[in-house]
Amino acid sequence: MGGNVFGTTSRIKKEYIQSTLNGFIDELCRIFPLRKEYLEGYKVLGSAGKKEVSGDIDLALSNDLVKDSKSWGICQTRILEYYDKFQKRARTATHEQLMKRAFIVSIADVIKSESESIEVDTKGSSNGSLFCTFPQLNEDGERVGINVQIDINFGDLDWLEFAYYSDVYEGNVKGLHRTQLMLSLFTYKGYTFSHNYGVKNKETQEIVASNPEQAIKLLSNEYEVEFTKDILSNFFTLMTFIQNNLKDDSNSIFDIYLKILDSTRCDIPDPLQPYWLDNRERLGLTGKFLPETSKLI
Repeated sequence: MGGNVFGTTSRIKKEYIQSTLNGFIDELCRIFPLRKEYLEGYKVLGSAGKKEVSGDIDLALSNDLVKDSKSWGICQTRILEYYDKFQKRARTATHEQLMKRAFIVSIADVIKSESESIEVDTKGSSNGSLFCTFPQLNEDGERVGINVQIDINFGDLDWLEFAYYSDVYEGNVKGLHRTQLMLSLFTYKGYTFSHNYGVKNKETQEIVASNPEQAIKLLSNEYEVEFTKDILSNFFTLMTFIQNNLKDDSNSIFDIYLKILDSTRCDIPDPLQPYWLDNRERLGLTGKFLPETSKLI
């Protein structure tokens, strides 16, 4: 979910996704032959393959093997140099997060030097994500002349699937709308939500939930109502649940939500557009990133 960080990629048709992923993973396996079994164990996150056209492709790979530098063909000295560099600028990141980032950027360096077909964004790659572009391939494995962005997310697979999952893509609602609404629930109670590692207490910086069950229990305890995975997996179900069960807090949660979306390249979900219009001035919403097709333009 890094958005279009390259500016040179295009949306991809549903029928091109698997063949493009096959070519992408084959290229990674060529570069990192000792990690072939691991790389082939990827999972697809988000909406890719669920809609006729997708903006990018999000993949998940387990944290487990983002450690052994020798099997990746990476110099340990380079990892430590990146670690020292990141540590000097870090404010809240832990030792583990900084090492993980250093490892991922080192992986990006190898790809950059060894591949002519994969482009990587070494500067944009974060604590748990590696942003890449790759040529789109049709069902016959032939290039179609345009690229697609592919983001590799390293972490706990159960958490990544939960963080990126949405069981509905209706109207102008995307998967990120569900995730950002869930994020708003945590933010309102003083927590930071990360797609890559879990939920952190904003004041103490302690990670308080690193799997779906812990995150759901945390929300249930904080709001004194019972959240479930089904409720949190659907934007419309979650929005209705907030309106019906968190009446005293709902407006504050929606305020946070609209401010988050105001800095995100997406439309405002249709059910919340009246609220957006009524509170635009109070919240200082700019609408800067609304798509040209938005009814709010």
